[in-house]
Amino acid sequence: LSSGQYNLGLCYELGRGVPQDYAEAVRWYRLAADQGNADAQNNLGTCYEAGVGVPLDYKEAVRWYRLAADQESAEAQNNLGTCYASGKGVPQDYAEAVRRYRLAADQGHPFAQYNLGVCYDSGKGVPQDYVEAVHWYRLAAEQGDVDAQFNLGYFMYKGLGVKPDHKEALVWLRKASAQGSEEAKTFLSEIGE
Repeated sequence: LSSGQYNLGLCYELGRGVPQDYAEAVRWYRLAADQGNADAQNNLGTCYEAGVGVPLDYKEAVRWYRLAADQESAEAQNNLGTCYASGKGVPQDYAEAVRRYRLAADQGHPFAQYNLGVCYDSGKGVPQDYVEAVHWYRLAAEQGDVDAQFNLGYFMYKGLGVKPDHKEALVWLRKASAQGSEEAKTFLSEIGE
Protein backbone atom coordinates (compact mmCIF):
# COMPACT_ATOMS: atom_id res chain seq x y z
CA LEU A 1 0.00 0.00 0.00
CA SER A 2 2.71 2.49 0.95
CA SER A 3 4.60 1.79 -2.30
CA GLY A 4 1.47 2.68 -4.30
CA GLN A 5 1.07 5.90 -2.33
CA TYR A 6 4.76 6.70 -2.87
CA ASN A 7 4.40 6.06 -6.62
CA LEU A 8 1.32 8.28 -6.78
CA GLY A 9 3.28 11.02 -5.00
CA LEU A 10 6.03 10.62 -7.59
CA CYS A 11 3.48 10.96 -10.41
CA TYR A 12 2.21 14.23 -8.94
CA GLU A 13 5.72 15.54 -8.29
CA LEU A 14 6.90 14.81 -11.83
CA GLY A 15 3.59 15.43 -13.63
CA ARG A 16 3.45 11.90 -15.04
CA GLY A 17 -0.09 11.02 -16.11
CA VAL A 18 -1.50 13.80 -13.90
CA PRO A 19 -0.96 17.56 -13.75
CA GLN A 20 2.14 18.41 -11.71
CA ASP A 21 1.02 19.27 -8.19
CA TYR A 22 3.61 19.44 -5.41
CA ALA A 23 1.05 19.79 -2.61
CA GLU A 24 -0.68 16.63 -3.82
CA ALA A 25 2.70 14.89 -4.11
CA VAL A 26 3.45 15.83 -0.51
CA ARG A 27 0.07 14.47 0.60
CA TRP A 28 0.78 11.06 -0.94
CA TYR A 29 4.40 11.00 0.22
CA ARG A 30 3.26 11.73 3.78
CA LEU A 31 0.74 8.87 3.72
CA ALA A 32 3.47 6.46 2.61
CA ALA A 33 6.14 8.01 4.87
CA ASP A 34 3.92 7.66 7.92
CA GLN A 35 3.82 3.93 7.17
CA GLY A 36 7.62 3.79 7.17
CA ASN A 37 8.28 3.93 3.41
CA ALA A 38 11.92 5.10 3.24
CA ASP A 39 11.68 6.44 -0.34
CA ALA A 40 8.64 8.51 0.61
CA GLN A 41 10.39 9.75 3.76
CA ASN A 42 13.39 10.82 1.70
CA ASN A 43 11.25 12.54 -0.93
CA LEU A 44 9.24 14.30 1.76
CA GLY A 45 12.58 15.53 3.12
CA THR A 46 13.53 16.91 -0.29
CA CYS A 47 10.18 18.71 -0.50
CA TYR A 48 10.83 20.41 2.85
CA GLU A 49 14.43 21.20 1.90
CA ALA A 50 13.34 22.84 -1.36
CA GLY A 51 10.08 24.31 -0.05
CA VAL A 52 7.94 22.66 -2.75
CA GLY A 53 4.41 21.69 -1.75
CA VAL A 54 5.24 22.67 1.85
CA PRO A 55 6.92 25.65 3.49
CA LEU A 56 10.72 25.51 3.43
CA ASP A 57 11.83 23.84 6.67
CA TYR A 58 15.36 22.43 6.94
CA LYS A 59 14.77 20.89 10.37
CA GLU A 60 11.75 19.02 9.06
CA ALA A 61 13.77 17.93 6.02
CA VAL A 62 16.46 16.55 8.33
CA ARG A 63 13.83 14.73 10.40
CA TRP A 64 12.49 12.90 7.35
CA TYR A 65 15.96 12.21 5.93
CA ARG A 66 17.00 10.73 9.26
CA LEU A 67 13.97 8.40 9.35
CA ALA A 68 14.83 7.14 5.86
CA ALA A 69 18.57 6.97 6.63
CA ASP A 70 17.80 4.84 9.69
CA GLN A 71 16.39 2.35 7.18
CA GLU A 72 19.70 2.45 5.26
CA SER A 73 18.42 4.56 2.38
CA ALA A 74 21.55 5.60 0.48
CA GLU A 75 19.75 8.59 -1.04
CA ALA A 76 18.69 9.81 2.41
CA GLN A 77 22.18 9.24 3.85
CA ASN A 78 23.62 11.41 1.08
CA ASN A 79 20.97 14.10 1.58
CA LEU A 80 21.59 14.08 5.33
CA GLY A 81 25.32 14.39 4.67
CA THR A 82 24.67 17.43 2.51
CA CYS A 83 22.63 18.99 5.34
CA TYR A 84 25.52 18.46 7.75
CA ALA A 85 28.04 19.85 5.25
CA SER A 86 25.96 23.00 4.67
CA GLY A 87 24.55 23.38 8.19
CA LYS A 88 20.94 23.24 6.94
CA GLY A 89 18.63 22.11 9.75
CA VAL A 90 21.55 20.86 11.85
CA PRO A 91 24.79 22.41 13.13
CA GLN A 92 27.44 22.29 10.41
CA ASP A 93 29.55 19.18 11.00
CA TYR A 94 31.86 17.98 8.23
CA ALA A 95 32.88 14.83 10.12
CA GLU A 96 29.21 13.78 10.36
CA ALA A 97 28.74 14.71 6.68
CA VAL A 98 31.64 12.41 5.79
CA ARG A 99 30.17 9.61 7.91
CA ARG A 100 26.82 9.92 6.13
CA TYR A 101 28.42 10.18 2.69
CA ARG A 102 30.48 7.06 3.40
CA LEU A 103 27.39 5.07 4.44
CA ALA A 104 25.76 5.96 1.12
CA ALA A 105 28.96 5.66 -0.95
CA ASP A 106 29.57 2.16 0.37
CA GLN A 107 26.13 1.28 -1.05
CA GLY A 108 27.28 2.51 -4.46
CA HIS A 109 25.49 5.89 -4.43
CA PRO A 110 27.32 7.99 -7.09
CA PHE A 111 26.54 11.44 -5.64
CA ALA A 112 27.74 10.31 -2.21
CA GLN A 113 30.91 8.93 -3.78
CA TYR A 114 31.47 12.26 -5.49
CA ASN A 115 30.72 14.17 -2.27
CA LEU A 116 33.16 11.97 -0.36
CA GLY A 117 35.77 12.69 -3.02
CA VAL A 118 35.19 16.42 -2.54
CA CYS A 119 35.68 16.02 1.22
CA TYR A 120 39.02 14.29 0.71
CA ASP A 121 39.96 16.80 -1.99
CA SER A 122 39.26 19.78 0.29
CA GLY A 123 40.17 18.21 3.64
CA LYS A 124 36.73 18.89 5.14
CA GLY A 125 35.77 16.33 7.79
CA VAL A 126 38.81 14.20 6.93
CA PRO A 127 42.51 14.88 6.38
CA GLN A 128 43.16 16.07 2.83
CA ASP A 129 44.09 13.04 0.74
CA TYR A 130 44.19 13.25 -3.05
CA VAL A 131 44.65 9.48 -3.41
CA GLU A 132 41.35 8.92 -1.55
CA ALA A 133 39.71 11.74 -3.52
CA VAL A 134 40.70 10.04 -6.80
CA HIS A 135 39.36 6.69 -5.54
CA TRP A 136 35.91 8.13 -4.82
CA TYR A 137 35.84 10.33 -7.93
CA ARG A 138 36.62 7.26 -10.05
CA LEU A 139 33.77 5.24 -8.53
CA ALA A 140 31.30 8.07 -9.17
CA ALA A 141 32.72 8.83 -12.64
CA GLU A 142 32.32 5.20 -13.69
CA GLN A 143 28.61 5.56 -12.84
CA GLY A 144 28.32 8.62 -15.09
CA ASP A 145 28.55 11.45 -12.54
CA VAL A 146 29.62 14.40 -14.70
CA ASP A 147 31.31 16.38 -11.90
CA ALA A 148 33.28 13.31 -10.83
CA GLN A 149 34.32 12.71 -14.44
CA PHE A 150 35.66 16.25 -14.68
CA ASN A 151 37.46 16.06 -11.33
CA LEU A 152 38.95 12.66 -12.13
CA GLY A 153 40.19 13.89 -15.50
CA TYR A 154 41.61 17.04 -13.95
CA PHE A 155 43.39 15.12 -11.17
CA MET A 156 44.83 12.65 -13.71
CA TYR A 157 45.99 15.46 -15.96
CA LYS A 158 47.64 17.35 -13.10
CA GLY A 159 48.96 14.23 -11.34
CA LEU A 160 47.06 14.85 -8.10
CA GLY A 161 46.84 11.60 -6.14
CA VAL A 162 47.92 9.63 -9.21
CA LYS A 163 50.76 9.59 -11.70
CA PRO A 164 49.93 12.02 -14.50
CA ASP A 165 48.15 10.21 -17.33
CA HIS A 166 47.14 12.69 -20.00
CA LYS A 167 45.63 10.03 -22.25
CA GLU A 168 43.21 8.70 -19.62
CA ALA A 169 42.62 12.22 -18.32
CA LEU A 170 41.38 13.25 -21.75
CA VAL A 171 38.98 10.29 -21.84
CA TRP A 172 37.32 11.47 -18.62
CA LEU A 173 37.41 15.15 -19.54
CA ARG A 174 35.77 14.41 -22.90
CA LYS A 175 33.07 12.31 -21.21
CA ALA A 176 32.33 15.21 -18.86
CA SER A 177 32.34 17.67 -21.75
CA ALA A 178 29.94 15.46 -23.74
CA GLN A 179 27.56 15.59 -20.77
CA GLY A 180 27.65 19.38 -20.83
CA SER A 181 30.30 20.19 -18.21
CA GLU A 182 31.38 23.77 -18.85
CA GLU A 183 34.41 23.21 -16.58
CA ALA A 184 35.52 20.32 -18.78
CA LYS A 185 34.97 22.30 -21.99
CA THR A 186 36.97 25.22 -20.61
CA PHE A 187 39.80 23.04 -19.36
CA LEU A 188 40.01 21.09 -22.64
CA SER A 189 40.17 24.41 -24.48
CA GLU A 190 42.92 25.68 -22.15
CA ILE A 191 45.08 22.60 -22.81
CA GLY A 192 44.47 22.80 -26.58
CA GLU A 193 42.16 19.81 -26.93
